[in-house]
Amino acid sequence: MRIRPHALLGGLTLVALAAGSAFADDKRVEALDFNRDVLPIFEEKCIRCHGTKKRDAKLDMRTVDALLAGGVSGPAIKPGNAQKSLLIELLHYKEMPPKKETPRVTVEELALLRRWINAMPVPR
Repeated sequence: MRIRPHALLGGLTLVALAAGSAFADDKRVEALDFNRDVLPIFEEKCIRCHGTKKRDAKLDMRTVDALLAGGVSGPAIKPGNAQKSLLIELLHYKEMPPKKETPRVTVEELALLRRWINAMPVPR
């Protein structure tokens, strides 16, 4: 049985496309959701001081709109730019939550918050 070059090339192309598609599926990451992924972190570590009953620095962390509005120091988050978001800066340098408060934000949670902010669409 002789394999024709065109048939071989076509078969290899199909295999390559299938492998590339499978690889793309492996890299696909589910988008982060505020209510599912972010709010639970805030509820555990932030909302006792920045929520319904108490709003230190006039900051409410219960909604995305409230984080965008911010508090005394301005917006808590800058969509599309975690590096310039005050929230990330305060968490990164462990200024928030205050040292006496536990639990603290973990490295993994901080990374998740950065990804969430960086993935936010930048308003025009």
